Amino acid sequence: MIERFKNIFYGLDRAHGVTLVGESNGDGNKVKGKSFVKREPVTDKLWQKHLDGVDSLGIIPINDDNKCKWGCIDIDSYAEFDHKQLINKIKQFQLPLVVCRSKSGGAHVFLFTEDYVSAGLMQDKLNEIRSVLGYGGSEVFPKQRELKSKDDTGNFLNLPYFNGDKTTRYCFNDQGEAVNLERFYLLHELYKLTPEQLETLIIKRPDSEFSDGPPCLESLTQSDIKDGRDRIIYQYIQYAKRKWPD
Repeated sequence: MIERFKNIFYGLDRAHGVTLVGESNGDGNKVKGKSFVKREPVTDKLWQKHLDGVDSLGIIPINDDNKCKWGCIDIDSYAEFDHKQLINKIKQFQLPLVVCRSKSGGAHVFLFTEDYVSAGLMQDKLNEIRSVLGYGGSEVFPKQRELKSKDDTGNFLNLPYFNGDKTTRYCFNDQGEAVNLERFYLLHELYKLTPEQLETLIIKRPDSEFSDGPPCLESLTQSDIKDGRDRIIYQYIQYAKRKWPD
């Protein structure tokens, strides 16, 4: 049962992530807990415990060859996040992505390949994608383009389908409906790319008044600005002065 799941999410095999979940206060805020990297091999027993709902498994996508088979945009939003709206935007841009609900209610947006690609290439494509989707400030995994040494472990991501089909970390289909693990496998087969397809994947930015500026400015127009207004407005001033020198 674990082999298909393991083959999709395999990463660094000499360390893994552990998350001890704290108590939720029920108001939609992030569940506080303790997370750390355990420098021990990722065994079949750990994969099985994850799917059985015993211990949640965090995997580091980049391996010792600085390659990966998957990457993820971690959209850090929790209270009543609209996954269907996100999926509709992904369909609008015709992007080969799979959306899962994260453990705290946000979204993990996965990009899969059928064979290993450089972590740098995966990171570059995900950075482009998060900008066109309007989530330029979200974290991207793998976080590292390369591991600095044999002791470097990188950063892990908690995997979906903790507790199998009884999970709250399920995947969504194109209609925004939660699907079981078997359906997730079908979506993975449908959307995974060859290394060549990833290399040539074009992420087309939507036409807007900021199309000739950096993607980060465009993404900022698509969401509420909750802090750093002076810093953000300064970026628009720089854009305006370059566009209209007079």
